[in-house]
Amino acid sequence: MRRWAFSAIVLLALLSLAGCDGGRADSFIASSHCILNFYHLVDIPRPHEVLEQHRAFLEGREVRGRIYISHQGINAQCGGVTADAVAYVQWLAQEQSLFEGLRYKLYPADDHAFPRLRLKFRPNLISLAGGMTAAPVTDAQARATPLDPLAWKEMLAQAQSPSSGTKPVVLDVRNSYEWDAGHFEGAQRPLEDEFRETPTAASRTPLPHHLEGVDPATPIMMYCTGGIRCDVYSTHLRAQGYSNLYSLDGGIQSYLDAGVGEHWKGSLYVFDSRMAVPAPSPAATGEEGEAGLIAAAPCQVCGGAAVLPHMNCANIDCNKLFIACPACKTHLKGCCSEPCMTAPRLLRPIKDAGVYGSWTAYAGEDGVAAAAIRSGRGSRRAQRRAVRLAEERSRQRAKREEKMERRRLVEQVMAACAAKAPAEAEDPAWRRLREARLKLMAQRQDKLRGPAHAAAKEARGS
Repeated sequence: MRRWAFSAIVLLALLSLAGCDGGRADSFIASSHCILNFYHLVDIPRPHEVLEQHRAFLEGREVRGRIYISHQGINAQCGGVTADAVAYVQWLAQEQSLFEGLRYKLYPADDHAFPRLRLKFRPNLISLAGGMTAAPVTDAQARATPLDPLAWKEMLAQAQSPSSGTKPVVLDVRNSYEWDAGHFEGAQRPLEDEFRETPTAASRTPLPHHLEGVDPATPIMMYCTGGIRCDVYSTHLRAQGYSNLYSLDGGIQSYLDAGVGEHWKGSLYVFDSRMAVPAPSPAATGEEGEAGLIAAAPCQVCGGAAVLPHMNCANIDCNKLFIACPACKTHLKGCCSEPCMTAPRLLRPIKDAGVYGSWTAYAGEDGVAAAAIRSGRGSRRAQRRAVRLAEERSRQRAKREEKMERRRLVEQVMAACAAKAPAEAEDPAWRRLREARLKLMAQRQDKLRGPAHAAAKEARGS
């Protein structure tokens, strides 16, 4: 028997929640469970003490999901029995002064959206190359300027207008597979499959591929699912010299919750049992009038119209996350390709109330599946990551080779001119030409090294 029964008291509490900018409160009338998302960037001097306070409050309550606390704040994707989740967020927002002004999102659910509770201290609230502990994420001035959904919509319209002047760069700071589910118009597909691969000062190149060569004065419109990745990553871009940064306040979730569907394609990938949620757009309405899970990218098998949610390949040695059309899903029997259909360790996906079951649930009567599971998960995920890193190294090597080739050609031309006409080398016009060429070479090198190097060079010169 549940510790808390869903009642009119809970509904009244939902209707009066301060700081809730998620789903409609009246949608909870028939919902015994809910999904709760929030983050709050604030300096926490003693995070382990705060962690134990949360642990004590959640003891005996049906709340599951991921709740991470660090010296720089809290980040949570959780949910559970509605009364318990609401009691937790009310305690946090109304009784804990450290989290004053906390904003959160609540959405109805049929059952638990997470298998267990993971409440822990993490030095980094999100995984980022080099970590985020040195980034000034708790300083609002160091982050991008937040835009509400309507302001974001207007700025996107300007970016798409052919008559506009300097066009903003729309930067998706999520993972590539999230872009496949849905994205804003004008945003290019990220090269990274995991956010920890997003370039930082600790990476081989400090900037995302889509910002390479972009003037630091260009407006950059950043967006992610809930907002935390933009708040964190914008501090890095500002340190690289980009000063005209904007982010979608509350992330894509707030944009779609506000009923603004313009300039959005597809559905939204989420990190809970739903895996994807529809956008409030007439284009996403199915035959029965219910929102359909349309993907922005085509089927990754045949190129046709794909439907969500994503699937993990049934070959556990592959486990690739992919999208496909209904025909390919049926034909390949849950695999991402025909070779995977004949793999020796092939398991069918099993879900319980929207949550993938433990591996023990896959074992069949013959024991073949159990033996396959005991032999390990395989190495395909590590192999895919190695391929991505090798491609990035190849791109950087090509840039270096191009730069060296330009330098070699310039030096050859200058040497030939000096050998052919040594008297001309002392001519004022020749000296001016040579200085202009050297200046051009230096500017190209500074551009390749990034805005931060140019700013440091200018500071040394002053």
